[in-house]
Amino acid sequence: MKSGEMLDLKKAIARFGTDAKAKLANPGATGEPEDQLRAPLEGLFADLAELCGFKRESLAAVGESSLSSLKTRPDYAITLRNLLVGFVEIRAPGKGADPRRYKGHDKEQWEKLQSLPNLLYTDGNSFSLWQNGELVGSIVELQGSIETSGAKLAAPPELVARVAGRQARSEV
Repeated sequence: MKSGEMLDLKKAIARFGTDAKAKLANPGATGEPEDQLRAPLEGLFADLAELCGFKRESLAAVGESSLSSLKTRPDYAITLRNLLVGFVEIRAPGKGADPRRYKGHDKEQWEKLQSLPNLLYTDGNSFSLWQNGELVGSIVELQGSIETSGAKLAAPPELVARVAGRQARSEV
């Protein structure tokens, strides 16, 4: 984005779509698909923090923060102004953001993480917020695919509210 240009959700999602598509399509990327979403998601979270009225620099996504009491490590602990506000768990594109449908290791991890007060699940295409094991609002689906849409990826306005940890006003 050019200096002085105002950020909006459309631009933030276009940038996320472009970054995610490039990472996932890179012929040198032999790692896990969910790991390729890390950098694009960090950029998206900073953009969304700005859209919520915070300085981009006030949000930090701290990778692989161990929760020894739960014997697991969410992909990110999210801090805002150096205060812990929640956690993020990333799944491979196409896996969805509804942990109630997961099986095996993913299900076992959900059973450990569901007690957290703010937990965001995402596969890059969909986002869900869980507070103490309960779904907040609905699962937010992006329009398009992070694997193919690039800058044409789009999101409903509810995404900002969901990532901010609340229901959108129209859902109350």
